[in-house]
Amino acid sequence: MKDSIFSIHQKRKAPALLLCLAAGMLSYSANADTVLNITGTIKASPCKIDVPAGGVNVDLGQNIMAGDLSEAKSATEWKPIAIAVSECPSTTSKVTMALSGTADTDEPDMYKNNGTAEQVQIQLQNTASGQALGNASTLVQDVESTSKGTTFNMQARAYSSKGNATPGSILGVVQLTFTYQ
Repeated sequence: MKDSIFSIHQKRKAPALLLCLAAGMLSYSANADTVLNITGTIKASPCKIDVPAGGVNVDLGQNIMAGDLSEAKSATEWKPIAIAVSECPSTTSKVTMALSGTADTDEPDMYKNNGTAEQVQIQLQNTASGQALGNASTLVQDVESTSKGTTFNMQARAYSSKGNATPGSILGVVQLTFTYQ
């Protein structure tokens, strides 16, 4: 009979012991300190970029004569490009335009011609300053307070650094990325 009473007491102690251990572990983890890191970034609201769907097409000319690009450092006439930025919120004071495309191997400040004409580069520059706008170039302009916008005026042309341009097509793509401050 003692064995059975002893067994009953042991069976009652085991769950009580487990309950005490669990409570001790819970109270330990409930006392742990934790740091809550809160971060965020407020960015200027975007403006409207006034370009047609599919991008801006710049025609450098459909009747360029190979003889016009036969001499080293020869070029065609400049073709104007205007990218208008409008409807900027009052909190936006500056617009940055970053340009990216495939740079020409001979003229790194110009873009590679991906068309069939050889010995030809695509030259792009800021109209106002004459600054070359090659791959990884940026332009920063203030937003006019009255119009709530600005216009990036550029110009492009076909250029032959070595001369002896061959007949063929001129094709290039330049990605424009806008950020606001």
